[in-house]
Parts: sequence; structure tokens; C-alpha cells
Amino acid sequence: MMKKKIPILLVIDHFGSGGAQRQIVNIANGLVEAGENVHILIYYPEFTHHRANLNNRVVVHEAVKSNKLGFSVVFKLLGLLYKYNYKSALAFLNTPAFYLELASLFYVKKITLTYSERTSLELMPTGLLSKIRYKFHGVCKNITSNSIVQSEKLKLVHVNKNVVYIPNAMPEPFFDIEINPKAIEERIFTVVAHTTPFKNFRYIAEALILYKTNFLSPVPKIYWYGRIIKSDEFKEVENLLQQHDLTENLVFRGPSEDIPHVLESSFMLIHPSKFESSSNSVAEALATGTPTILGNISDHEIILKDSSAGFLVDLEKPIELSRCLEAATKIDSIEYQQLCENAKYYATENFKSESVLKKYIKLLND
Repeated sequence: MMKKKIPILLVIDHFGSGGAQRQIVNIANGLVEAGENVHILIYYPEFTHHRANLNNRVVVHEAVKSNKLGFSVVFKLLGLLYKYNYKSALAFLNTPAFYLELASLFYVKKITLTYSERTSLELMPTGLLSKIRYKFHGVCKNITSNSIVQSEKLKLVHVNKNVVYIPNAMPEPFFDIEINPKAIEERIFTVVAHTTPFKNFRYIAEALILYKTNFLSPVPKIYWYGRIIKSDEFKEVENLLQQHDLTENLVFRGPSEDIPHVLESSFMLIHPSKFESSSNSVAEALATGTPTILGNISDHEIILKDSSAGFLVDLEKPIELSRCLEAATKIDSIEYQQLCENAKYYATENFKSESVLKKYIKLLND
């Protein structure tokens, strides 16, 4: 009888609908397929969105978070560490990592800890408690980030640690979409994001107003997909669009259950967000062969330089987006086909599950 492998532990808050939760389920499944024995600990079991996609060979442990401090989660983790003697553990997100790191201080055996940073450093809380919690990542051997730029920043913060850039793996349905040269016929631009103010819907609206003022060609259509979160700023932007008769040009369509096919019929993806560590929507677009117009944040300049799959715009200057949209309306089918092929190639090289998993497997087995 074959000896069972020493298990690996993954830690996250829940299986809800977030990008980090999707990634950890993909990693767990990939590790199992590679022959590893995998356990996951969660502490909000009521959120189940991605659980249906989890391989049934993954062992799921649940803790109940009884108070804000989460000591019950730490005790549960400590019990699991002693019971299963994990060879390594990977934690996604700041708070789950803090619980794992705290538990490891009371664990007398050796275990390799890896922390995966998923939040833009610009969005990190700056309070004393947050800073203390962040210092705890120092007990980890490895620190990963899904952002090229952020990985370099983390190397300066954690100078004695093994800091590794590992991009998000995109699900196969995005790669299954074939390049659609017919998207050039309607030239409909797409945004995929919730309507929180930092996702910058105002920038898009202002760019369309400037387009209408400065150019003679018809104003482009932009469809915004994502949960509509009402705010004072959102209402102001809605009023702006009405005043300038542009409500049919920036259309908030709500969430979609089928983003791969939304992207298939999109001419280009626009990503106007003010902050991001690494954008899933950009990687998804590239995987479907959809060119991109990206704001000048995070990894975007590097991605566009390496991929030649789109255009960079200054998020402080809506007129830049206006000019970019106007130039895009003049792209011919040969130029567009090349942009699409460049997008697909770059995504295949960087965001396929196989290449991403190899990097995690190496960290968790070293």
C-alpha cells in the first residue's frame, strides 16, 4: 500500500465569490491533481460560492470565528498543526495569514509558511494594529504577490525573505474563447468591475463628454458589467451622463454570469481603476484575445510593453482616454487581429494554470 503524502495546509477566510477565493480553490485542485494531499481551513463557512468547484479529495476544515480577534481560529489552526504535522502551509489575505502566523509561534515543530499578498498596498489600512499584523509576515519563509510592481516593493519591506511574483491563474473558459475578429464591426468597449468609486466610473464619463466636445465621429459605446453599488458619486455621474445625453454611451449593465462570452463580443476592455494589485479582469480579457486600454497603475505599463496588446492612458487626464477611444475607432482589421493575437499569446504564457501551479508547488515542497 502506497504511503499517504504529508499534507499541505491552505488557509483563507471563506469560499465566497472573490478573486482570492477562486485562486485558492484553483491551487488546491491543481495540487491534488499533482498528487499532493491538501487540506483547507476556512472560518466563514456560510459563504460557499466557489466551494462547488473544489475537488472532493481536498479535506475542508471549518472554524467558527467567535469574536473580532479570532482567537478561536488560532486555536483551531494550532490543533490542526499538531494533529496533521503539515509539511507546509499557504495563507491568502492578511487576516487568515495573521491567524496562521500566530498559531505557528506556539507550534514547536518546523513548518514552512508562505503568505500570498492579494491587496494593493495603496489600499492597506495604516492603523497601528494593521502595521503590527503586517510585521507578523516576517515569520513566513516565502511571500508571494500577484503583482510584478508590488513584488518589488515587498522585497524592500521583507529583505530577508523569499519574495516571488506569481500571477493569478485564469480559468480555462477564458482560454477556450477563440479570437473574434467580428468584434471590430460594432466596436463596443467593455469595463468589468463593481461600481465602487475607486473603480473610477467618473473618469469614463468625463472622457465621453470630452469625446463628444472634441471629435466629430459618433461617441463610442461602453458597457460596464459588475455589481451596481449606489453612492453619491455614482448618482452624480448618472446625472452628468443625462445632462450630456450620453446614457446610451456608458451603460451600467449589472453583473454577468458569463464574462468569457461578454469579452468575446467586446472590441476592447477598458480598465480605469485608481488602485489594483493585479487585475483579474485584465488577465481575463487577454486570455480571450481581447485588447486592452489600461490606466497607468500597478503592472499595466509592464504588461502592455511586454504584450503589445493595447494602450496605456493617464488616469489624471480623461482627455487621454478620449483620444485613445478616437484612435481605436480608426484601427483597421489587420492591426486589430494582431492586437488580439498578442493578447492571447501573452495570457497563454503567463496566466495558464499549469505555469502558475508549478511555482506554488515549488514553494510548498522546498
